Amino acid sequence: MTTSQDLIEFVKKTLGNRKFVVAIQSEPYQHVRDADGEIVMQKMAGGAHVLLDGVLSQTGGLMVAIARGNADKQVADEKGRIEITEGEKNYTLKRIFLKKNEFNNFYFGFANQALWPLCHGVFVKPIFSKEWWDEYVEVNQKFADAIMEELQDEDAFIWINDYHLALLPRMLHEVRPSLAIGTFWHIPWPTQELFRICPWRKEIIKGLLGSDFISFHRDYHVSNFITCTRAELQVMVDTEPTSIKYEDHDTKLVNLPAGIDYEKISNTLSKYHSADKKIIKKDFGVNSEILAIGVERVDYTKGIPERFQIIDRFLEKYPEYIGKFTYISIAPLSRQQIPAYKSLQREMYDLADKINWRYALEDWEPIHIIDDTVPRDKLFAYFKVADIGMVTALDDGMNLVAKEYVISCKPDKGMLVLSKFTGAAKDLNKAVLINPYDLESSADALYEAITMSPDEKLKRNTLMKETLKENNIYKWAVKFIRNTIQWNEDEE
Repeated sequence: MTTSQDLIEFVKKTLGNRKFVVAIQSEPYQHVRDADGEIVMQKMAGGAHVLLDGVLSQTGGLMVAIARGNADKQVADEKGRIEITEGEKNYTLKRIFLKKNEFNNFYFGFANQALWPLCHGVFVKPIFSKEWWDEYVEVNQKFADAIMEELQDEDAFIWINDYHLALLPRMLHEVRPSLAIGTFWHIPWPTQELFRICPWRKEIIKGLLGSDFISFHRDYHVSNFITCTRAELQVMVDTEPTSIKYEDHDTKLVNLPAGIDYEKISNTLSKYHSADKKIIKKDFGVNSEILAIGVERVDYTKGIPERFQIIDRFLEKYPEYIGKFTYISIAPLSRQQIPAYKSLQREMYDLADKINWRYALEDWEPIHIIDDTVPRDKLFAYFKVADIGMVTALDDGMNLVAKEYVISCKPDKGMLVLSKFTGAAKDLNKAVLINPYDLESSADALYEAITMSPDEKLKRNTLMKETLKENNIYKWAVKFIRNTIQWNEDEE
């Protein structure tokens, strides 16, 4: 298993005098004023920024991200910087401060109403606004300016993350071609038939091809990207290794699924070694013989209505579980400024109400929705005591919650029911895999997971845990950095 110390030594040896810079939309920590007016630091909920915080907290370096907290500016220096001291090593967080309209057009507009639905094939129509696009370009330029302000004459390894910053690689490459630039695309890449509707598709691809290295979670995302690039630009594609040449610059492409901090989660779980289902009764007032859990923000890609329908069909088909099976949905609301998300929220609650009305007993109902954010370490405790973890995403780049559940659950008692359409399904192929659109077979799969023998659960979970332990966050980081640096040096 690759350890944090292995990563630290690898970074020292490989980066040399290069500065380590991470660019990501969301900051991992925000500063806010509490009820008494005091400024406190809050750790943001799970996401890609949690992974990269985990890396930089071991290696040190610089993270550039958009400020979110209402007191972020008060604690930062004149260049928007603060020191993060939560890990083994300190690192600098440089905040980019956007006006409300800038953020709305960039984030709620182009990123999440154009690119997000475009990249997820789940039947929400993308909206393309020139005003949103112009702000998206401008915010990407702000990231480029902020990074170059910090680098001055220094060279660096730049790790760019996700669909919010698709233009940043080329912006940086054009200023300083010697920069080693790697981009990780955390969400699916669409087929050409979908991607071709985007008015700025060429600019997006050109922006990404400023990278020395681009990685995706799955092989077919790489294939889709190559197909789109061939259709839109005059490029040369090599297969050994897979790379694209555009305007005399080569970009290497690889599928490299994100790892997870297995050791940190395991250590956190030690605080809850004696946890049982009483923690669920205490926190949510739920007492159930068979407990299922799902955790995700409310998003139309996550298949929450489909999950409720699967539970409905399961209870209809296997009525002996009425009164015995309870599903807890921890689903913080997100992006409520976007109409599609408001509509989904209404659909989710309406459907849960109908199912609960149909099956409810005097002191029991099958579905409980918790729309508050829950501390991440507390989630691990819930995973530990839950008999079933449910991940029914309709399309997902990875889904780290699925991995967190497998690490956390009791290996002879818990079982993951997992959508085939998640990136995590590749590593977690011993889970009970489902097509969430197929309610009949998914209901049967839920029954299979519940009735599976303890020996079979132990065998499957042991294999999946070993895979997650081996392919952890540090191994992922080492592979990503190595690929970027080697390809950059070969280019020189």
